[in-house]
Amino acid sequence: MKWQLWKISDLAGSIGATWSGSDIVIPDFFCVDSREVYPGSAFVAVRGANQDGHDYIIDALHRGATLIIAEKGRVPKGISFDGRAYIEVNDSVTDMARMASAYLKAVAPQEVVAITGSVGKTTTREIIKKCLERFPFAYGAERSFNTLIGCSLTILGMSSGTEVLILEMGTNKPGEIAEMVQYFPPTRAIITEVSSAHLEGLKSLEGVIAAKLEILQSSDIKTIFFNEDNRLLTQEILQYPGEYEKVGVGYIHGLYRIKEADFHIIDGLPRLKTVLLTPDGGAHEIYTGLWGTHASLSIAFALALCSELHFSLEEAIHGLETMSALPGRGVVMVLKNEAILIDDSYNANPSSMDASLTTLLDLPATGRKIAVLGSMKELGEDDTRLHEEVLKKALALDVLFLIGEEWKDPYLKLSDEERKRVACIADLKALGAGLLSRLHKGDLLLVKGSHIHRLDLVVSSLVGGNKNE
Repeated sequence: MKWQLWKISDLAGSIGATWSGSDIVIPDFFCVDSREVYPGSAFVAVRGANQDGHDYIIDALHRGATLIIAEKGRVPKGISFDGRAYIEVNDSVTDMARMASAYLKAVAPQEVVAITGSVGKTTTREIIKKCLERFPFAYGAERSFNTLIGCSLTILGMSSGTEVLILEMGTNKPGEIAEMVQYFPPTRAIITEVSSAHLEGLKSLEGVIAAKLEILQSSDIKTIFFNEDNRLLTQEILQYPGEYEKVGVGYIHGLYRIKEADFHIIDGLPRLKTVLLTPDGGAHEIYTGLWGTHASLSIAFALALCSELHFSLEEAIHGLETMSALPGRGVVMVLKNEAILIDDSYNANPSSMDASLTTLLDLPATGRKIAVLGSMKELGEDDTRLHEEVLKKALALDVLFLIGEEWKDPYLKLSDEERKRVACIADLKALGAGLLSRLHKGDLLLVKGSHIHRLDLVVSSLVGGNKNE
């Protein structure tokens, strides 16, 4: 229930923008893709690298949009806004962020939680939402909205009764997170982990850390939660200026420490046991359906946050009882031939590749261990070396399929004996169909790679789904 319902005039007035049509209450859903529009939602026309959202305004209206936000002079002539509204802006991205910032100040949640890191952002966000699901006024994005646009959409869609807002902040170049925290300053920040990711824009691990630490430029920051097992990250955080609480989380070090992380697949169902030690001397057992022991770190961050916010850990842990892996992030499925598929196809970087491969290698299996690995993107000058390191670990599997040009040089360095278990594949659809016939009862198959490879199509083919549009 909104305490104070903002209208179109409030939203436009917050940045001095011109509006027309009906002064309706602002919608509770904003999007930049007209295909996502449903009756009563808002469509923001954004100019992208490949497409211009202004070309889809008519489509958005046909789908039932009641609010259009577009740049000056870009709305098609002759459109009637009777019962609907139009806000005219100079720049859709910047002005949407300004409106979201004003709305955030008006709602004034008690806490704004921002999560960043090379891996685990989305999983951590969803775990926090689960932990707080009995708290009626916690809100976070439903998807990986971790850009300036994404954070703006999340904030504009929240209820004005929101007391805890959960944001995700990603980056692939310096300054992006700094810009986000300028508009949307968090009170609590979480840095899950930093590793070799987005090196094309951030150049080095030190560059990655510097970019993530931009989150501490928030004017409202009270607490930073960080992976204390990462010594370089810890060193930089301890030296970073500012008066705020520093809370370490980890398997080895940390105020909140993971004593045990144990993952098994039992009767085709994933089961992760996490034992978390807390500063008050407690030892809390948490059972979830998340993929891999590495997910225990996300659980620890979520519970550390809940504890520091004085939210009942018992309530939070209860909320996690039904927690399972997110789509494309370690979903375990039993195929019709009784092989087990692990769908980790959403994305990949060296750190997440290592974590998933470690989990797969540690699992007991009555059959073979197989992986379909798409290459990793945005690794800059370290591209070949990092792919070689992943491939070296993956060679411990029984069968390996590689997809992407980045694997070519590492593959050519393999011995003739090693190549007998490794294949470079180009046709994803053929791979999916052919792979299913070669799987047997008890086989474990991991599918993982950068999102650009669309390995979800392989998964769809294996499970007989209909995602390969």
